[in-house]
Amino acid sequence: MGNIDLLDIGKTAGRAVILITHGLGSLESFEEIAEGLEARYPGRRIVAYSRPGRGRSPISQGVEPSALLAHEALRVLPAIMRALDIVTADLVAHSDGAAVAMLFACANPLKVESIVAISPQVHADHRPVEQTGAHFADHNHIDEVHRLGAEHRDTDLALRCWIAAQETLAANPDHVLGGLAGLDAPLLMVQGLKDDGAQHQMSALSTRVRGPMKWVILRKDGHFPQHDSTDMVLDLICGHLQDADCKRGSGRLQTRAAS
Repeated sequence: MGNIDLLDIGKTAGRAVILITHGLGSLESFEEIAEGLEARYPGRRIVAYSRPGRGRSPISQGVEPSALLAHEALRVLPAIMRALDIVTADLVAHSDGAAVAMLFACANPLKVESIVAISPQVHADHRPVEQTGAHFADHNHIDEVHRLGAEHRDTDLALRCWIAAQETLAANPDHVLGGLAGLDAPLLMVQGLKDDGAQHQMSALSTRVRGPMKWVILRKDGHFPQHDSTDMVLDLICGHLQDADCKRGSGRLQTRAAS
């Protein structure tokens, strides 16, 4: 797997919050959120990393493009947790990073305390799979890279990894959705109303997730609310972590909220 590009701040002995970026992001994309969480939630350990092929993290060798998301969820993230001696964690994930978080949580329910999914992308649109790669190749996504504040050693490689994930989700809509009935960790979904894919993602998730769930809709935001409304998103994350702490070990109810 090689050396993963990693940010590790806060209390080493504290319960960990792991930040999983957008597929075009790098750990720098979550630096402001990481520093905000450290300031607002003292005593926690905050970890962010660049996914394989992004930032300064090497690509995972010998992994088929169609298996990259599963590899990240079932091999890379567990390896990071073992290397850092993290037993359980809260997960905060953006866009297709939420797919990684949910795949991991479904496979390792005892290792996940809660999940915050920001603009989650867990399935692709219904464009025929053979058109998906061409669609993304025909669009210059460097603006998204800049919008995310990402710093890649090889931007073309980062783009190829992201496209591979999109093609996987387009080819098999149940790649993530198929296992979500078993997702038990308290889930907060933060979605911008102006995000073009919001309705399809939220509809798919609401019909599949059976565990405790809350929604927050940010009316002025699009796909990047943690950059557009950083303080509000930090408040929501911290509130969800505190709720999960209070409800740990007790019965939980599914709730839905809009703001």
